[in-house]
Amino acid sequence: MKVLETRPNAAAAAGPGAARHEVPAPVAAGHPTGESRRLRLSTAERFALLEQFATLIDSGIQIASALQSMRQQSPDPRIAGVLGALEQGVVAGSPLSAAMASMPRAFPPLLTQMVRAGEASGDLAGMLRRTVESMELEATMRGKLQSALIYPSVMLVMTLGVVVFLLTYIVPKFEKLFRGKQLPLPTRILMALGEGAQAYGLYALAGLVVLLVGAVLFLRTPRGGRLFDGFVLGAPVLRRVYRTAVIARCVRTLGLLLQTGVPLHAALEHTQEVAVSPSYRSLWQRARHNVTNGGSLLDVIRNSPLFDPTFEQLVAAGEATATLDKVMTKAAAQYTKELERRLRDLMTLIEPAMVVLMGGVVGFVAMSIMLPIFRMSRG
Repeated sequence: MKVLETRPNAAAAAGPGAARHEVPAPVAAGHPTGESRRLRLSTAERFALLEQFATLIDSGIQIASALQSMRQQSPDPRIAGVLGALEQGVVAGSPLSAAMASMPRAFPPLLTQMVRAGEASGDLAGMLRRTVESMELEATMRGKLQSALIYPSVMLVMTLGVVVFLLTYIVPKFEKLFRGKQLPLPTRILMALGEGAQAYGLYALAGLVVLLVGAVLFLRTPRGGRLFDGFVLGAPVLRRVYRTAVIARCVRTLGLLLQTGVPLHAALEHTQEVAVSPSYRSLWQRARHNVTNGGSLLDVIRNSPLFDPTFEQLVAAGEATATLDKVMTKAAAQYTKELERRLRDLMTLIEPAMVVLMGGVVGFVAMSIMLPIFRMSRG
């Protein structure tokens, strides 16, 4: 069982081996107070808490007792405050989902909806297990994606470092040697770059930082997000990885919600929220509107360029046999495997490309320096 580790608890002991934490007063269901709204959990903390809570509930322990035990064992007063607020809400007669809804920064609406569905179906422990598995799988895929980006990022930084070192330290040493000589074109380009780096290097660095910060801020705007989304969906190589990652996350969420008994229109609303792509978010919104008005999911999915024909067939089969929840769960597993494969394929392309790029930069500098030296030695 995972143990929550953060700051040591400064609260006084309530008894032998038990720690007492100050907890917020219970809140009315669905009416978060200002104090409860300030309670928050990080993604890792939320995952550890749910994993431990699912284990206790699956062992047959009552909800209030499980929350009390976790609160007493938590070394972090902040996490203990969240657990205490849940405990007091449950003891006061509120459902667990209502107590979670009073702390939107600690428990996202999607998680609250899953807990509410688990309560309604009488399978809270099973819902928690599936939620933990889904969170763990998503965290694993996010880690693989970050790992896939580490190598090209390191290589790019190294390449830029080598270029700066050569232009500011190596090239100026040869400038005096080559002064007044007839130089080949590569050498003249290198000399000009070296002079520019010495004269305007700091300004260029400041401009680059401002440009990067501005680009990040722009991409966070709705218009910037749409432009980035359109660019990636049109990129020859990146679009496959991007589309597969978005579809895998959306379909996994949709299947999990349907398995817990959430109606399709409500499940599509939450699926829309987890879609990081504006294009897919718009599609799920249209699907929810269509389903709410008596249509089917297939009506929107059919012939959409955002999905392949195989997914259309899966949706058609799921709706025809009333097993859309199982079909979506299986489809999510397939897309997750496909995403892993596409990430490996992407790395096989990126790694040699970065090596060639770095070798080309160093080779250009070496050639630019050696060409005039060879010419002078023959003269």
